Amino acid sequence: MTLRWLVILTMLALVLAASFLLFDGRTETLVTDLLSGTQTVSGLWALIVAALALDVVLPVPSSVVNVSAGTLLGVAWGTFACWIGMTLSCLLGYWIGATGGSRALGRLLGRDYLARSAEVSERIALGSVLMMRAVPVLAETSTIAAGVAGLPLRKFLGVVALANLGIAAAYASLGALALEVDSFLLALCAALALPVAGMAGRSLYARIKAPTTAMATPDALPRTEARVEATPARDETAPQEIQQAGAPASLTVTQAFSVNYEYRVAFTRGLFAPENPALRDALAAGAEARRQRCVVFVDRDLLAHRPTLDAEIVAYFSDTVEGVDLVAAPIPLAGGEGIKAGFETVFEIYRIILEHSIDRHSYILAVGGGAVLDAVGMATATAHRGIRHIRVPTTVLSQNDSGVGVKNAVNFEGSKNFAGTFAPPWAVLNDFDLLETLPAATRRSGLSEAVKVSLIRDPAFFLWLETNAGRLKHFEPEAEEYMIRRSAELHMRQIALGGDPFERGSARPLDFGHWSAHKLEGLTHYAVSHGDAVAMGIALDARYSVLAGLLPPGMEERVLALLQALGLPIWHDDLGRRDEGGRLEILVGLEEFREHLGGELTVTLLADLGVGVEVHEMRPELVAEALVWLAARGAASHRETDA
Repeated sequence: MTLRWLVILTMLALVLAASFLLFDGRTETLVTDLLSGTQTVSGLWALIVAALALDVVLPVPSSVVNVSAGTLLGVAWGTFACWIGMTLSCLLGYWIGATGGSRALGRLLGRDYLARSAEVSERIALGSVLMMRAVPVLAETSTIAAGVAGLPLRKFLGVVALANLGIAAAYASLGALALEVDSFLLALCAALALPVAGMAGRSLYARIKAPTTAMATPDALPRTEARVEATPARDETAPQEIQQAGAPASLTVTQAFSVNYEYRVAFTRGLFAPENPALRDALAAGAEARRQRCVVFVDRDLLAHRPTLDAEIVAYFSDTVEGVDLVAAPIPLAGGEGIKAGFETVFEIYRIILEHSIDRHSYILAVGGGAVLDAVGMATATAHRGIRHIRVPTTVLSQNDSGVGVKNAVNFEGSKNFAGTFAPPWAVLNDFDLLETLPAATRRSGLSEAVKVSLIRDPAFFLWLETNAGRLKHFEPEAEEYMIRRSAELHMRQIALGGDPFERGSARPLDFGHWSAHKLEGLTHYAVSHGDAVAMGIALDARYSVLAGLLPPGMEERVLALLQALGLPIWHDDLGRRDEGGRLEILVGLEEFREHLGGELTVTLLADLGVGVEVHEMRPELVAEALVWLAARGAASHRETDA
């Protein structure tokens, strides 16, 4: 980090030297003209303000200009002109740092380092800026640094405006006094006295602040840091010898660190063919000197449709993989939502992990749909506090959405995904050939997640889905592969760049259409698949977006047309089911969704096709109106199908 700062200081020195070489002559002419006294009062005022405002980028002798302002304009107008000019200079410097310096320094020092510097500047930079206002060169560079570090503009402007007023008044008063006593020597001393006093004050300030900020300076903050935040009042219960020794009775330390997550996502065919390197490369990425172990879990339904798969997996490990032992034949697990009904399957996987001595450097491979990946992921994330987990999604829904994410969970007491973790996988390997074993309805239901992500993130992808709906409905390989890759890419982009990969806030920006989908799954005891429920949730929220005035009327018709062209359902009678009190049961899903978020209700709706918007309220009467509209459309669609 020292080398990086040396580069920055060298660049700053070169910029300052260049300004002197390029503009020194012009600046000297400006100052000479200023001191000549041939200008009008308004002209002098404008020259003084302009010279001081440009001091941050030009070699202007600001102390001379300030003293001259008092000499030529008097105390009051001289003070005002100097204050305006210096404050404009501060704002210009701040703007330069905030708009240009932050990006350049971010690349040079790294975003994490710059963020920590900004955090430090929030605590100590105001005092530094205040003391530097009268120090040549540092006065200008400190304003640029304040902009780079992201110091709040309101606080920054308040401090420099107050400091500039004092400095301007001092300079102008000394200049006026020098004119009154007709002493050039006094004017010269005044021009030099304040900078010297400013440097002395800054040195004293640094010595006073050093003991309390030593831990908080940018160079003292590594990627993993412990910062003393506060020392509470004396603890009367602390041992007497500790209190007498002067040690703090208690303190609060904030521990902060960041961890980089990386995992490969492959799109391939014939994953377990000997010539396919995708799995072999994923295992080799964690190679160690000792041999490692692996257990494979496979969806039982997949094995029923492809009975040779377990033999293919065994052969692949024995003939192709080096350094990793498959310690048991692939273990079948029941697929579907039942595997997530509680902790029974998780405990079963724990026992297998213990039986085969699977440790944190071993691998667990899960081959199956989203429910299998969820249950196995929950077990691997919590056994030994985390085992390397390789996902092999086998449904469209898991390949284009859940399988490439960082979440896993099981249900509890009927509450969907109640128990779970955020645990990035070791790798995700999507084998398009495995989709051939799916029933048509199951395969088609996964298209709903592609529609969802296109509606809230990518209008061009939505147009592509409209154009290729027929090909997708009939599983044409080229169209299906592109749909999966693009959908997965958009989901991964949100995880990586959305700013909240572990959903610590009160929003789930990728869950458009999901609040009602989750509730509908429960109301039907999971007879409706997740993909189909999401399709109906999309249709409902699209219509609601129109009724709420967010989405232009007619846009929901295009959404419905796409869902139907893909062969996805838009209505189920349980959406309109009411309890004994006459309340729509689907509305209970809103409160359950809010509880699952852990904060205020945040639902993603549509502002346009391809543009999502978050709201914090869903009006029950508009939901009911949207349901009536959707029921009518569903009935009409059913009649057309029967005809």
